[in-house]
Amino acid sequence: MPIEQRWSERKPIEMDVALYYPPVGTIMGRTRDISLEGMFVRTHGAELPVEAELEISFVTQGASRSHEHRMPAYVVHGSDAGVGLMLRHVDYSDFYALRYMISAA
Repeated sequence: MPIEQRWSERKPIEMDVALYYPPVGTIMGRTRDISLEGMFVRTHGAELPVEAELEISFVTQGASRSHEHRMPAYVVHGSDAGVGLMLRHVDYSDFYALRYMISAA
């Protein structure tokens, strides 16, 4: 089982996200907090197994258009409230979107 180790502080940021997990399909959720390495997502009762690999999708609004960000992640822990996710291999544009949201919070 992976050990959750945080290198950056989680900030209370709420936004809608979609979790793509092939055995189940798409699960809509809402973040509770976000860091550069992970996030906690309220899954409204949907359960995901620890170590499940999935993809997170969220949309940011720019000056002239919106942009969808997709990031691979895996489940570190779960509860009735939702799942703690650790991000994997985040590309630069997604990293900067996360960093901007966290610094603005």
